[in-house]
Amino acid sequence: MNKLFENRTALVLGAGAAEVGPGNGAAIAIRLAEQGALVFAADKDIEAARRTQRLAEQSGGRCEVIETDVCEEASVQHAVRFAQAVNGTIDILVNNVGVVMHGGPEELSVEDWDRSFALNTRSAFLALKHVLPLMGKAGRGAIVQVSSVAGTRAGGTPFCAYSASKAALNALGMSVAMQYAARGVRCNNIILGMMDTALVRQQLAVAHPQGLEHLLATRNAVCPTGAMGTPWDAADAAVFLASDAARYINGADIFVDGGLHNQVNAPVPA
Repeated sequence: MNKLFENRTALVLGAGAAEVGPGNGAAIAIRLAEQGALVFAADKDIEAARRTQRLAEQSGGRCEVIETDVCEEASVQHAVRFAQAVNGTIDILVNNVGVVMHGGPEELSVEDWDRSFALNTRSAFLALKHVLPLMGKAGRGAIVQVSSVAGTRAGGTPFCAYSASKAALNALGMSVAMQYAARGVRCNNIILGMMDTALVRQQLAVAHPQGLEHLLATRNAVCPTGAMGTPWDAADAAVFLASDAARYINGADIFVDGGLHNQVNAPVPA
């Protein structure tokens, strides 16, 4: 049976898997590899990227790793060139990097504000800057950006930098979609809701006064479905948007949240 991405190259930023299991980026990389893409898993943590590589190969896919600091242009440019070298272009780009900094404008340091935008928004800009010329020349390309409901609505938890940087990411994707549509390049945002990922467990549980189990139970309870989504839910959405089945979907915010964005007064996820 033909696979969706035979003879296509995918670059996934933030593709490393935690020791406890794959997050959104790793799951996306694995699913793309399962569907025939040659995946380049880029991550600052090379061991995390190698964990993703092993999982992708166990699933019968092909995956190479690239140690990449997504906040540094030279490092991102190197990753793009490395991935490009195989087939002369990059067919699929996944911008999946995120960090949550707690606090409103009074509590948050300027350094943490800047770091939020560097990781959540600048990383995507740098990847787009160096991948778009390749896609434009090839006359095709699919870009998927991993964002959050936090970038679309306000909530009770104060993480203004996360919300603002994800909102900027959404707008960046829309702008790219409109500018490059006539050149055969599509760009869409996946807007995630409450997800059970290693990032949530590592970053949010530390700040939760009642511990991890209470945090997970609370997040499950506020979901319309009664349970958080998983990295594989994000991955399946990304695979669809990257595929030719979504060829006429461009500049869209695709909510992968079990309906959370329609729920009045629901907490904003991170």
